[in-house]
Amino acid sequence: MNKYDCQAPIFQEFSIESEFYHSLSKKHIIRTMMEEHQVILNFCKVLEKLVKDMKKKMSINDSQEILNDLKLVSGHFLRTERHHIREEHTFIRRLVSMAEYDPSQEIRKNHDSLGVLKRKLERTIYEIYTTSFDEFQKELQSVTRKLIKDLKKHIEIEESILYPQAVKLIPDKERWKKMRKESDNIGYCCFTPGK
Repeated sequence: MNKYDCQAPIFQEFSIESEFYHSLSKKHIIRTMMEEHQVILNFCKVLEKLVKDMKKKMSINDSQEILNDLKLVSGHFLRTERHHIREEHTFIRRLVSMAEYDPSQEIRKNHDSLGVLKRKLERTIYEIYTTSFDEFQKELQSVTRKLIKDLKKHIEIEESILYPQAVKLIPDKERWKKMRKESDNIGYCCFTPGK
């Protein structure tokens, strides 16, 4: 696999067919969140391919290039935490304070468990140096399957339920502009399209 950075086409190329996405202004924070989701889903595809390639290897000696790419992708998964922080500190807390819709506990639980899985992936990758290659392979397969499955499910819930509800329950465009500024202050992921 070629070396790449987080702005490489392998991560950044996507098209979003969602009518909801296209109904949002270009600077809407939820639109940015949905674009980040696409990059995260691209990370998932790259991770799946790397793990599949790693499965064909017989030892640490013949898997160095794949291992380096796994470390890179794992690091990018860890950087998605800023995405979750922006969601929680901008519009989710407002939805909770409105007391009309309370997604916070479930979404926050998901964020927490995804954080644990992302750190477990990184730890597993580095355990290649301290465990048998067979054990490493088994653990890598297991944690990757769970992380990708849970991430896809989480993104689906946010895009089909949470985000449309947020736009519906917070119709004031000025409030969204304020949330955009808060989002800017928190900062973006290194892979956020256009940032």
